[in-house]
Amino acid sequence: MGSGHCQWLCTLTLLTYFFIYRLEKLQSLETAGILDTKWLSKSLNGHAVLGAITSAGELKIFFLEEKQLTESASYSASPEKLCLSMDWSSKDGNSLIAVSDSAGQIGLCKFNEGTSRLCQISQWTGHQYEAWIVAFDAWNSSTVYSGGDDCLFRGWDTRTDCQKPTFTSKRHDMGVSSIQCNLSYEHIMATGSYDENILVWDTRNMRHPLCSSHPGGGVWRIKWHPLHGNTMLTACMYEGFHILKFSNSNGEQCLEKVVSYEEQASLAYGADWCREDIQCLKELHRQTISQSEGNEELKDFDLDKNYETYTDLIATCSFYDHALNLWAVKQ
Repeated sequence: MGSGHCQWLCTLTLLTYFFIYRLEKLQSLETAGILDTKWLSKSLNGHAVLGAITSAGELKIFFLEEKQLTESASYSASPEKLCLSMDWSSKDGNSLIAVSDSAGQIGLCKFNEGTSRLCQISQWTGHQYEAWIVAFDAWNSSTVYSGGDDCLFRGWDTRTDCQKPTFTSKRHDMGVSSIQCNLSYEHIMATGSYDENILVWDTRNMRHPLCSSHPGGGVWRIKWHPLHGNTMLTACMYEGFHILKFSNSNGEQCLEKVVSYEEQASLAYGADWCREDIQCLKELHRQTISQSEGNEELKDFDLDKNYETYTDLIATCSFYDHALNLWAVKQ
């Protein structure tokens, strides 16, 4: 990577208001190249926890303390290989971490939340070539999904030795690069591929996808909306960023493009929804329900109705133009 790529020219743009923000660097850590990071969905001992995988085949765990990351544990998950993707699953005081690498291997590591010890509990060959993406089933921590450069999308039952996948799909024509479960609908998930297609699946029947969409460009990231689950944000490498609507019309599911940003999106790699205000909305809903006993007015609080007046924020980033953009999405 050239020196110019190491210099962030981060332009934050908030549509409709045109406010200019800036990024403040809080810390810089010396490490091997990092290819994926994910936050644990809960805090431990009052601290946020970040996982990262590196080009040296390492899995690293960091704790956030007073706006500084402190390395808590490190493990050589794939020696002499590049780790490409990771995902968390937290249950019963032990967090599980799935890791995929450039040799097609899938590894499962355990992070003891009490002692901060990290160890690998299993590893298996998932794909013939690079395993671009790995993801836990958001509703079942025993299930791991993977996608590889061999064009295969596979499922694994981690209660077994994983010598055989629970299913193998060949529906994509090129490498599978993105997998994400829907957090609102238990059996719904989606996959994206270099073949420029997104497929939506019902995990109870993996023989055929429910529906598909062709946003183009090579689908590198898929992010279901964290609240209502009917909207999907995508980063499509050569065709910019898109918001797609998942709906059921006349008994048939469909995935339609509703908003696109393609100008000046030079190799679109990253996109995600802002969760902070959404979590506040969820907390308001929870508190309202808990206080609603004997109060008919509070019982009328409708999460979906309140969300209709909420403005989403999304962040997108593209590679060659060194740009990080912040957008307001109007309903």
